[in-house]
Amino acid sequence: MSGFGVGLAQTPNTLQKQKLILTQHLRLFLSLVQMNTVELREYIEEQLIENPALEEDTESSMEMEKENSNESLINELVPAEADYPMPEEFSAGTNEAAEWESQIPSQDSLFEYLHWQLSITDLSERQKRIASLIIGNINEDGYLETELEEIAELLDEKDRSSANRNSLAEVRWVAEKIRTTFDPIGVGSRSLSECLAVQAMDLGYEKQSPLVQVIEDHIDDLGKKNYEKICKELDISSQDIKEIETSITSLEPKPGRPYYTKDTSRNIVPDFYVYKVGDKLQMQSNRSFPKLRISSYCRKILADRANLTGETTNYLRERIEMAQRIVRCIEERETTMRKVMEKIVDEQKEFFDHGSSHIKPLRLKDVADTVGIHESTVSRITSRKYIECPQGIIEIRKLFSRGIHSSNGQKVSLEKIKSMIKEIIDEETPKCAFSDADISRILSMKNVKIARRTVVKYRKMLGIPNSSKRLSKEV
Repeated sequence: MSGFGVGLAQTPNTLQKQKLILTQHLRLFLSLVQMNTVELREYIEEQLIENPALEEDTESSMEMEKENSNESLINELVPAEADYPMPEEFSAGTNEAAEWESQIPSQDSLFEYLHWQLSITDLSERQKRIASLIIGNINEDGYLETELEEIAELLDEKDRSSANRNSLAEVRWVAEKIRTTFDPIGVGSRSLSECLAVQAMDLGYEKQSPLVQVIEDHIDDLGKKNYEKICKELDISSQDIKEIETSITSLEPKPGRPYYTKDTSRNIVPDFYVYKVGDKLQMQSNRSFPKLRISSYCRKILADRANLTGETTNYLRERIEMAQRIVRCIEERETTMRKVMEKIVDEQKEFFDHGSSHIKPLRLKDVADTVGIHESTVSRITSRKYIECPQGIIEIRKLFSRGIHSSNGQKVSLEKIKSMIKEIIDEETPKCAFSDADISRILSMKNVKIARRTVVKYRKMLGIPNSSKRLSKEV
């Protein structure tokens, strides 16, 4: 009977350990998908130096099969991470990437990056105004510096028609939307505990889980190492709290941190290539980084592990676990990124054939739903990455565009509308420049109904002066 009790007691620890492994895997995966090709190559080079259990895989497939016969030696020492499936095999071309010397501007600030995500959401105009107010009050660490009540009051001051609305409820909903679906996850939080709790739940932890309870109710106690108090109040073991602490320290307390440092310029290295073969588009990733495997040297040591000390065994276990995690996450990164890019290329075929005026409406959510991942993960995958195609080298996120419903029920991308405005202005006669209202009416005749003020906004984005200035210039 006592043995049965021991088995029950070990189950929570086993589940917590599995959850910890899964958390570490997801954190590493999310970190890797945010890296572009150059950053990933640098990361791999660092890991090859730091982790003796990793080595570059340069052998033929026949030699690999021979070595895989010894894989059971590793599996006996390091249990397989069975909480998540191994991604399908990813194969890529072996052509070496050329060096690209084109200069590009520095990466976006956190403010710019959040506004880009906002621009391609389906939020209403009012919700976008609320979101813009929230984003404007987020500091460089990624935290909201203003109370939501103040934003609601400011909103009502600007919009007298909202007097009968529950503005605070709207602001709270939009703030939650930014925290939970925008990248980086947790941005716009008002406290450390709120920020970490959002990240933990994004990784799959339930709100009632001990880990989230520690974050929400005992984050100060955890910082003071007051483990006994936490264990007593949550009825968990000392081993549980150590594993919970490890998981929490893997979260990002400052979501805006990646946007602190911005180089004034850097070279473009395309992450993907799209080219035509006959009438069909082909997509290939730039795999200019080495493929990794578990070190053959470690295999030899494990083959004679009877002579290993406990300390050496533990060290090898940690190094091999990390090596396996890196190999799997890189493979999963490649598989996921390929699926995302295949969806984007499939949706934007007309762009690759005819140029930017033929970009179709495409949202992060459209891609996320198809691939089966979170919107913020799609944002990570497409941010700061480039694609070389018949139209040149372009930033992948430029292939996303918010759509406007036309009168015939179809959606028209903003890029298409800007192209239509430019065409209308290009067709003006020297002595008759179209006003913004005229352009709005002409677009309406083409089944695209947008207000005059929207025409003004897009015209300014194109760098085109108003009608009076265009007319005086012609005269």
